[in-house]
Amino acid sequence: MGYELVSGGTENHLVLVNLKNKGIDGSRVEKVLEAVHIAANKNTVPGDVSAMVPGGIRMGTPALTSRGFVEEDFAKVAYFFDAAVKLTVKIKSETQGSYQCFLP
Repeated sequence: MGYELVSGGTENHLVLVNLKNKGIDGSRVEKVLEAVHIAANKNTVPGDVSAMVPGGIRMGTPALTSRGFVEEDFAKVAYFFDAAVKLTVKIKSETQGSYQCFLP
């Protein structure tokens, strides 16, 4: 899917995904994931210049494992995560600048 994990892997139950190579920020992706009931948090990644526009998304695995998710289920979550990121990128590209007409 082409995502970079900030640590290069996982040393604990948290996964921090760098979204910079996707051309989107964590704040926007967080909102789309929230709309489809996937819990995630925007998070800064190395190289970010502002905490207001973080370049990453953090997800935890305990909520999934406590519900009995197995490896195949995690693959489905990754698929839905990827679909949400792609949708966010698409919406951003289609609406860039077009909202200006709504400003006074």
